[in-house]
Amino acid sequence: MITVSPFALGLRRPFVTAKGTTTHRTGWLVRANVDDAIGLGEAAPFPGLCTDDPDRITRDIERIGQITDPPPSLAELDAWVGSHASTAVVRHALGSALLDCMAQRRGQPIARLLNPRARSDVPLNHLYIDDDALLHATLLGCQTVKLKVGVKSLDDDIATVQRIREIAGPGVDIRLDANGAWNEATAEAAIDAFVPLGVRTIEDPVHPTQFAAMARLRGRGIDIAADESLTSMAVLHGLLAANAVDTIVIKPMRVGTPMAAMDIIRLADQYNVATIVTTTIDGAVGRMMALHLAAAAPTTRLRACGLNTGGWLATDHGVTPDMTGSHVDTPTLPGLGLR
Repeated sequence: MITVSPFALGLRRPFVTAKGTTTHRTGWLVRANVDDAIGLGEAAPFPGLCTDDPDRITRDIERIGQITDPPPSLAELDAWVGSHASTAVVRHALGSALLDCMAQRRGQPIARLLNPRARSDVPLNHLYIDDDALLHATLLGCQTVKLKVGVKSLDDDIATVQRIREIAGPGVDIRLDANGAWNEATAEAAIDAFVPLGVRTIEDPVHPTQFAAMARLRGRGIDIAADESLTSMAVLHGLLAANAVDTIVIKPMRVGTPMAAMDIIRLADQYNVATIVTTTIDGAVGRMMALHLAAAAPTTRLRACGLNTGGWLATDHGVTPDMTGSHVDTPTLPGLGLR
């Protein structure tokens, strides 16, 4: 049996990017009851990032609440979910809830169900908010700092990166996320300015659909990562064909079921493209699923992941592991393992 409940989670402070400002997270919790197991999944489309049509999301939510046929085996689960939901965010929630049930019944964490050779821990990045929080993160051993850029002027962003480098020291990776705010000329100027500061990666330096421009920006000393465009395997094929990326960013709710995310990561690794798994200030259910996916990710090139977003929420579904340090242990409890 599948049941669906709406939720609304307020943020402690507005989340500001080049795409706009967000003050709360809304969505649905999907609960699957299979025999003696209860599994959870989260569908929370992020404003400005979710590409699913809102009306189709609503229809999917109504449709999955009427499911009566039993779910199939793990090997057939992705196709089964696709037959019941047309939008990525709802496919993610439904697939997560059923995986949670399957893993509980087998006495395994979801990460081990998806990949028997799952990592024992996952590297984490620190999202820069202010100098004090950055100093605390570096004292805890953080090895990657992420900064949202493109909201202020390029000169302001350069000054902030210089300050981050001074606080964090020379051995810490710096990753920038422009959310597609720059044109190609500005992106070139930004890369030239950031190379001496040791910036390793820039996510979406130009509009996410400008694959040719991304390809031209590669090889200038900073890795180019695709984030907002990456919604499917078809998009990844396009990025690879255009030779446009060094790294992909997987936001699990944007690509569909956890199994679909695994397939995308596997293909990227075959082309020597690194992977970063991040959340979009998801609730505890979504963050835990992202943690399991990062641990299970079938790649030898997993970069520090953006999972430490729970602190943005004033209320939440549950308690996830502490993610303020450089790594977080893979959950060991059966299923999602959410407290």
